[in-house]
Amino acid sequence: MPAAYQPTKGVPAQTLLERLKIPEAIPGAKARPIIIPPRDPNMPSVRYSVIDKIFPNVPGPQVMVPLPLAPDQRRMTLAELHEIALANNPTLVQVQAAITSFYGLAVQAGTHPNPVVGYEADTVNSSGTPNYQGIYGTQQIKTAGKLNLARAVGNVDVMNAQLNVRKTRVQVMSQVNMGYYAVLVAQENVRISDALVRFTNEVYRIQVEKLREGEATNYEPAQLRSLAVQARSALVQSQNRYISAWKQLAALMGTPNLPPVELDGHADMPVPELNFDQALSRLLTIHPDVAAARNSESQARIQLQLEKITPVPDVFVYGAFQKDFTTPGQARTSYNMQVGVPLPLFDRNRGRIVNQQGDLIQATQQVRIVQNNLTAQMADAFERYQTNRVQLDFYRDQILPDLARAYKGIYERHQQESAEVGFGDVIVAQQNLATAIGVYISTLTAQWQGLTDLANLLQVEDLNELYNLPQQPAPMPPAEEVPPPAPVQGGRQ
Repeated sequence: MPAAYQPTKGVPAQTLLERLKIPEAIPGAKARPIIIPPRDPNMPSVRYSVIDKIFPNVPGPQVMVPLPLAPDQRRMTLAELHEIALANNPTLVQVQAAITSFYGLAVQAGTHPNPVVGYEADTVNSSGTPNYQGIYGTQQIKTAGKLNLARAVGNVDVMNAQLNVRKTRVQVMSQVNMGYYAVLVAQENVRISDALVRFTNEVYRIQVEKLREGEATNYEPAQLRSLAVQARSALVQSQNRYISAWKQLAALMGTPNLPPVELDGHADMPVPELNFDQALSRLLTIHPDVAAARNSESQARIQLQLEKITPVPDVFVYGAFQKDFTTPGQARTSYNMQVGVPLPLFDRNRGRIVNQQGDLIQATQQVRIVQNNLTAQMADAFERYQTNRVQLDFYRDQILPDLARAYKGIYERHQQESAEVGFGDVIVAQQNLATAIGVYISTLTAQWQGLTDLANLLQVEDLNELYNLPQQPAPMPPAEEVPPPAPVQGGRQ
């Protein structure tokens, strides 16, 4: 047995009511006690009017979701949302434009330097004549296939930009998918919250009626009213959540002003059962990041090859055609020619070769790094999806039905045997039911979040594909290389 409460020596003992006094810092602590006139069979209206004033109805806010469709109307499908996003999302336009940007750089990298032409005058007036007057031209000739290698380096950037288009497209579809399911869950939350408001209001009114007849104490309707108001608050929150979910979905599609419409589907739709090993095999085979990492390794090898041949001298050609005026009256045409190469005596590009060797070593590990990161992301998404999928089944099929049965049984027994089952048991049962409903809604959201994350990792736009994932996915086709510009006579491009 616990020791009896002993007051501090020298301090007067407090009564139980004094010890249970709610601190004034707590909101609501200053609320006046509920005082209701005793029941008078001859004048019941006096008691009734006081009760009705203290315990009025708790109004429920208007439901702010799309109205039921007319028979000739149809719901908007997820595929239609995808089409809107593909036509309006600005991110897709950006990544498409990046291909053009890298294509231009690749073409430029493989282009010969332009020749230089100009006017040249030599030894003018040295003999009192114009001497040599004419034109000249110079040309740098790139050797050892440097331009082809430079173009090949740029082609890899184009290929990775093409891969990024595919990745970004799937990401946009995944965001639309998540927005779609967020709206469906928000609609379900509004529907359930509205029903809970009606239910808690009805239980509260029943207790008020019992108070009117002297079958309940003053505090019992107050407890139930607090639960009814909490349910109303949850409904307001669910309505605002729906409005926010739709606005977010519309913004993700690139149409932020699109008004809410009824969507095809429901939040509790069946979901696929996935095998982690099969899903991981597909992920590591088909994900653009893996292909881009392999491309980058090839690019580093090509760049190293380019750095190694950079010391090979380029050829510089100079030529001039001049009119020789040194002998008056006997002007003659002459020409000058120079062909030269720089001697790689000091600068042999050794520093950049060593630098690129280090870059290549890093690039060779990038595939493993990407695969490890993707595996970790898959493990996280798979765990969230599987956990919430199973938990959702528990709540839908067992927990919520059991709590509903328990609440009904406890309330009925309280009506029949109030001495055995107290009013507090009814309150706890109702709170447990409301709490479980909240967990159910949160679990719905987490399940769809996990599934859409998996679809994004597996490069799946339509979630229906997840129901029939192939055992061995086909590898992603390589991105098309940029064709090099055709050579022109004279060695210029």
